[in-house]
This record gives sequence, C-alpha cells and structure tokens, in this order.
Amino acid sequence: MEQGTLLRGYINEGRREGVVLPANAGPLETIEGFGQIRVRVGRYQDVDASFSVVEMELGQGESIPRHANTANERIVICYGGEGVVKGDGKERPIAQGGIMFLGRGAFAEVIQKGSDPLRLSIFSMVPNADAATDLFPLSLEGLVFDDSADTPGAALLVEQEEEGYHYWQAAPSLGFISLKFEDDLPVDYFSASSQTLDPGSQVRHHGHVLSTEIAVCTRGRGRAVIFDAEQEFGVGDLLIFPPTVTHHFINDSDEAWTYTGVFTPASVEAALRETGVRKLPGVERPVGIPRNPQTERMLVEKYGFIIPGIS
Repeated sequence: MEQGTLLRGYINEGRREGVVLPANAGPLETIEGFGQIRVRVGRYQDVDASFSVVEMELGQGESIPRHANTANERIVICYGGEGVVKGDGKERPIAQGGIMFLGRGAFAEVIQKGSDPLRLSIFSMVPNADAATDLFPLSLEGLVFDDSADTPGAALLVEQEEEGYHYWQAAPSLGFISLKFEDDLPVDYFSASSQTLDPGSQVRHHGHVLSTEIAVCTRGRGRAVIFDAEQEFGVGDLLIFPPTVTHHFINDSDEAWTYTGVFTPASVEAALRETGVRKLPGVERPVGIPRNPQTERMLVEKYGFIIPGIS
C-alpha cells in the first residue's frame, strides 16, 4: 500500500490488509491559503468508508488560517505540542492527546503556542465511497477562506486528552477506553475514541466485521500485531485496519501508551455502553473486572466483533 496516494482496503490471499504508516512519511504539498501539508493517505476507499489523512506541523507562532470546509467532516488529532482553536466566538486549548471535530461549514483558526511544534493529524471524512472525490486534498472545492458566519448547524467540538466517557478494560487489556464527543457528535457514520494501555498490558487478538479502524499514536509506544505480523507503533504513526483484519496491541514499554482515532461506521461505543465498567473521577479501578463467555458471545453476535475461538 502506498502512502500519499489512492489507498484501498483490498483482498490479498483471501484477506484484507492492515497497514501502519510511520510518522512524517508521505509527500509534502502546498495548499494556497492553507499552508504546507504532508499527505499521509490521499484517499481510502472501501465499501463503507472514504477518508483522507494529512499531517501539519506548526512552528512557533504559525497558524492554520480561519477557514471552513463545506465538502466533508474532519477529525483533527493533536499528537504533539500545544495551541489554541478559535471558532464560533470561543477560544479553546488543544494539546497532545486532544481531539477536534469540525463539521461541514464550521469556521476555525488554529494557532501554535509554546516552544514545541504543534503536530496535527487531520482526517477528512465522507459517509460513503461515492463521495470520495470530495476528500481533502483531492478536491479544494469545499475550502472557504473569509470572515463568513458558520453554516447553520455547523459544529466545532474540542476535547482534551483527559475528557470523554471513560471505561475500564478487563485484563489483559489493563487501561481504559475514552469515547469522544459521546453526547455531541452530530454525525452517525463514524465515532471517535482513544485507548490507553498500561505498561505490560495488551489488547487481545480481535477484529471488526464491518468497521474500518483508523488511529494515530498520541503518546508512548508499543507494537501493533496485524494478523501475525508485528509493527512498531509510536507517536505520530498512523494505522488503518479495514473490516475483518484481525489485530492486537502490546504495550511492551514502561509507560502508558495511547492511540486515538475513529471507527467507520461506529461500532465499539454501543458495546461499551452495554458491557463496560465506567471509569469515574476519584474512583479506583475495580478488581477483577469480569470477562466471561456470555459477554464475549454478545460482542460477536450483536456488535460484530471477531474474537478467535468464538463463532
């Protein structure tokens, strides 16, 4: 699979392929009025998902000018530095591990602050494969640079690393999952979340029947195992797992490891609401969170998980 070009979930020896793209990989492109971007994925087109991924690095005092995109929704994930987001009459901080949703027609300006570069991974999302030509940077038709008011109903949402609805995970996946924009996301064709794994823990081998998983490592490092092939996965690296690609994650480091991204279509949040254990402020992690055959069968039969040994 080539980065920065057309990227398709495809069948190879009877199965789709997953991919990990290293940070800072992909061609640089200058967009007039917008700045310089690094194209990580020019287009991903599968039956149920289309998106592109670009990367931006803002040095001291640099900014992404006030603009809107009327052709697609965007998820922006910060994996380094800090800054502010100006839009809808407000100013909000954005820092490592933070995430932003920009609805169609929502104007925003992003400004770097502090001494470290502000590093952003930007996912442009459209709800079906037929709309793939609307993706940034393939098409610039939807970019608007002016002082216009937001499109009615356009949403600008920002959550910091520590925000979201958190759910403890059972062993061996010691850590927690955070659902982002749980009550506010105005679209239903994808969801946003992050997973934090404690040192020495791992996510069991699994897959998703219908969902494509796209994530950026925002803190720490570990290993992503795709089928039976291992890939290092560290800060700024991007992974794409199409439907049915089985995988797991291993935190073999001595620090917490976090990756943040989207599922399209949405999938894991409904399962967490029904089977998860909420992580609440000031409450210690429960001992012996149950992981039983009944729950596993529910995940497979009701929520489209692929868990080896359970059919």
